[in-house]
Amino acid sequence: MGAERVLILHQGDDLDVGEIRGLVDSVERESGGDLTGTRLTTYPAGEPTQGVAEALVFRLEREGELTPGSLSRTATYRYEVSGGRVALAVVVWAGEVNGWVRRVIPQHMRKVEATGMALTRRPGWRRLAEDGALAFVAEARDGAGRPFADDVHVVVSLLPRAKPRQIRRLMPGGYIQWVDGVFRGAGAPLGRVDVAHWLVCVDEPKRALHLAYLAADRSVMALLPWELLSRAEKRGGTKLT
Repeated sequence: MGAERVLILHQGDDLDVGEIRGLVDSVERESGGDLTGTRLTTYPAGEPTQGVAEALVFRLEREGELTPGSLSRTATYRYEVSGGRVALAVVVWAGEVNGWVRRVIPQHMRKVEATGMALTRRPGWRRLAEDGALAFVAEARDGAGRPFADDVHVVVSLLPRAKPRQIRRLMPGGYIQWVDGVFRGAGAPLGRVDVAHWLVCVDEPKRALHLAYLAADRSVMALLPWELLSRAEKRGGTKLT
């Protein structure tokens, strides 16, 4: 998950850089989110409470500093800093570009699991259904990639076409050649960790979702998006889903 804004309400003196860094690290560990590059602002507050935090979010939204509906995407994390002071980290998570994938991803995974493929028993596969991974795909921009623990590196491609024939036209040379560049751009460490590639295809009102999964163990058969493969690529494999 990425964030739109981080607000830190704190008692007493201003927090130093080390205290702020510690708070951010703690929020990332607790939430599973990524706050890299997120704008962060500190606010002194005599009594940092949930109510004070919500009032601040409402005010910033009214002033145009936060996007509409921010409160529904807000989470608060309470910590103690030096001197026993209370600090409240208020994270406004980014809006989801493709929230519909939260519903479709589990359905897609169940279809693959019904084939009995060995990769569905890997820890990385199970990570794909966790909330952090679902949120990442729902909010990701094209070419985004992120590791989840040491189990899987998830890569997301956003494509402006939903019909397989039209999507294939966006992949000169075939899916395998095209995705090699996608993986390099997303920093996916093929061969060292499992890599999952979600293709989120939207050409309103049509939507489609495709998945490739390549295990770090090369003896485990890979899952490729069959409908998106070229004729030459299909001749070298078997349709599974």
